[in-house]
Amino acid sequence: KIGIIGGTGLDDPDILEGRTEKYVDTPYGKPSDALILGKIKNVDCVLLARHGRHHTIMPSNVNYRANIWALKEENCSHVLVTTACGSLREEIQPGDLVIIDQFIDRTTKRHCTLYDGQHSTLSGVCHIPMAEPFCTKTREV
Repeated sequence: KIGIIGGTGLDDPDILEGRTEKYVDTPYGKPSDALILGKIKNVDCVLLARHGRHHTIMPSNVNYRANIWALKEENCSHVLVTTACGSLREEIQPGDLVIIDQFIDRTTKRHCTLYDGQHSTLSGVCHIPMAEPFCTKTREV
């Protein structure tokens, strides 16, 4: 099952066939909006609008931990996330689609991890490596 966290302009539930809505709660609070369950080319998918369907949640206020938790609880094995942001390379122009392998995280004012010892079902404070932050197999597909 594929989780899709759609950003601005890429959170249209019409991409899913046979869709249903599911409102959930997590130990970290509510995710950005309802989970939209359906299929794309006969593959089970769950779509979540990062900023909410009405685009009302500012980037610094997105409850990322609740979003990821909700997709995991929905048994998503992979998560595809879109973002609209700039590049440090001139040859990458607005409108280009890029599958990234590294990033510079400049976000602020939000929790950065699920592994902070706050939730009893996780193993407590963990040191998560960021040398290769994205799944190589998923990037190849």
